[in-house]
Amino acid sequence: MREVINILLVILPVIVLFMLIRFFSGMLRHPTRIVAENNGKKKISTNPSYLKKSAYTEYYYDNSYLYEVTNSMTNEIELNKIIKIKPTFTKVNNRRKWSIIYLKAGQEKEVQFYHNLTFANQNFADFLITVKRANPDAEVKKLSFLNI
Repeated sequence: MREVINILLVILPVIVLFMLIRFFSGMLRHPTRIVAENNGKKKISTNPSYLKKSAYTEYYYDNSYLYEVTNSMTNEIELNKIIKIKPTFTKVNNRRKWSIIYLKAGQEKEVQFYHNLTFANQNFADFLITVKRANPDAEVKKLSFLNI
């Protein structure tokens, strides 16, 4: 009887840990809390460095466009023109840089930014779903604990 209890005491924490990992990874893949900012646009980028605040580019999106905002200049990128979204190998302060490749006038262009994904702000996860909905042929890397 004592052996059975010892085995259960080893197996149960492993099962609970596995269930917790599945629960939190499910929260990342299926966003529920969306934080709207700037006139219905949702912010998906952050600046991981406190030193470069002056020339920082911010990224927002809505149902039709990705907005690249630098100071007072805004560049609109149609979501259906995005062909690939993938993480890069650059990581600063536990935030991975993501790369978005899109078509503009027949040429491939690329933008890169650090995501602002947290458990309270899941705009970036919703952005990936919205891009996949706008362009089903786009290569969109799914979120996991290894690429955030």
